[in-house]
Amino acid sequence: MGDAMVAANIDKLNQILADDWATIGRSGKIVTKESVLRDFKSGKDKLVSYEAGPVDAQVFGNVAVAHGGVIEKRIRDGKDISGEAVYMDLLKKRDGKWVVVHTAGARVN
Repeated sequence: MGDAMVAANIDKLNQILADDWATIGRSGKIVTKESVLRDFKSGKDKLVSYEAGPVDAQVFGNVAVAHGGVIEKRIRDGKDISGEAVYMDLLKKRDGKWVVVHTAGARVN
């Protein structure tokens, strides 16, 4: 997902995120797949680079949980919001492919 965000590869992000994907953003508002794709396409959100830490993933049939840490260089609305975060992605196998259905994360700095 990080590589697709750095490249602003909307097609790849569209494949990775489930149509019903959602999370709660830093502002406390719900963020949807449509808003993520729109923001990356417009340049409103730009992941410049990232360094992912170890990822722990556990698979339970057609559902999986992955969590880890990441250090990001990110620009949003023209402001540098870079930092370190921890995250958890909930994935589900749909039509034989894994898609992210929910993300939760928190800043650690």
